[in-house]
Amino acid sequence: MTDDPLRSGAVNALSNLKDRCDRFLHDPRTEIALVALILLSVVLIVIEFGMAGEEGARSGIHLAVQVAGDALTVIFICELLLRYWVATRKSRFFRLYWLDILAVVPLLRFFRVLRILRLLRAGILINRRLEAVSASLATGLGLQLGVFLVIGVIVLCGGLAIHVAERDSAQPMKSLSESIWWSFFTLAAGEPMGNTPQTGAGKVVAMLVVLGGITMFAVLTGVVSAFMVQRLKLGMEARDMDLDELSGHIVICGWNRVGPHLVRHLLDDTAQRRHAIVAVAEFEQPPESELAPEIRNQVYFQRGDYTRLDVLESVGIRRARRAILLADKTRSRSDQDRDARTVLAALTIEKLNPDIFTCAQLLDRNNNVQLQVAGVEDVVVDDEVCGQLIAGSVKAEGMIPVFTGILSMKGGGKVMRMPLPESWDRRPFGEAVQQVKQRHDALLVGLERQMGGHRKTLINPASAFPLLTGDLLILLAQQPVQLEGPQEITRPSGS
Repeated sequence: MTDDPLRSGAVNALSNLKDRCDRFLHDPRTEIALVALILLSVVLIVIEFGMAGEEGARSGIHLAVQVAGDALTVIFICELLLRYWVATRKSRFFRLYWLDILAVVPLLRFFRVLRILRLLRAGILINRRLEAVSASLATGLGLQLGVFLVIGVIVLCGGLAIHVAERDSAQPMKSLSESIWWSFFTLAAGEPMGNTPQTGAGKVVAMLVVLGGITMFAVLTGVVSAFMVQRLKLGMEARDMDLDELSGHIVICGWNRVGPHLVRHLLDDTAQRRHAIVAVAEFEQPPESELAPEIRNQVYFQRGDYTRLDVLESVGIRRARRAILLADKTRSRSDQDRDARTVLAALTIEKLNPDIFTCAQLLDRNNNVQLQVAGVEDVVVDDEVCGQLIAGSVKAEGMIPVFTGILSMKGGGKVMRMPLPESWDRRPFGEAVQQVKQRHDALLVGLERQMGGHRKTLINPASAFPLLTGDLLILLAQQPVQLEGPQEITRPSGS
């Protein structure tokens, strides 16, 4: 009996370690550091090949450069091993990183030039950072960056390889710079320029450079060059991760006119921008044009019937943190059929991921019973919400901006919910309101309490209403509030 808890704890610890490692590898600071190390490794390999064969005072420097290059290769090998470890699908890892693996595999010294292939990975990381800053900037520079990187890799690899291959020939290249210039002009002309290679290896290098030139300069019309550029461009997009690699994301099941507004408001929250959104429905065409250009890269559209188990599995529902069920209007169905599909999807989602938070949109309140049984936390009925907003506006005259300001989480109206600290037990609600405002510049508007097995929301209860351990406080605040610690609520002196 003692083995099962120990085994479960070890599995959880390993899973947590893998998650932390995955976040570390995709952290912007890690990617920037990798770009710097890749550029440094290219500089070192150029210096190493340029100094090869020299003797005397520079031999020590040459050895130091070799050691530094080997140390960087070890770092890259460790990085790839970590990426392989955290990859959900190992075949996809090899499909994405085969060039990187080729660049770090220890081979003969002549093939150390393949380390320059890591420049392509640097380009992917750079473009991903550009995508995070501006999608339009990344789109505009993606093609140019890809073409120039491939040309640079061909020129450097050709120059270094011909320099080593022809070093002992009858007509050797005089210097590394001359070899690189030979590679560039050969690439541009489509035929060997200047000295004709004398060795077999040199002739192979010349042939590869010529073929590379023909391919690259036919990029707009050639099938091979089009594939290369398109593949590089796709690899540089921010969506470098397949759906099966996502975790902690939001899954939207179904789509209607609410969808674009929902996505926009979700991404208004800075914390939410770190998590992807996956929308799954029976789309005829993915509705990407309905979204603003700056947020399109954060939304995945998956075509499929979200009531099916395999479709939900394909969007990573087991690893999602939230699910939103919209009344789907991608197909012509009755309102009753739409609600029935919402209920069926909710039952399946809660079964696959009991810890997920689910919010559902219904067209008929009578269908709420099935959602409660399924374990759906929140249910929104369009007609009821719209009626309440209009009635509130009529009663208070002009309150719609207030309601929308709170719901849109702008202008200091961000709604947050947090557990009541144990030291606040039995505190009057009015006292909590006053001190939360004084200490945190936040507004305590109500609380949630479990009553009779159901969650009940109390908005603005009486000032003397006692708070109890287990309550969830509802606040409006501009910044996240930390209620525990040195700023705990204390009773006024004499109370």
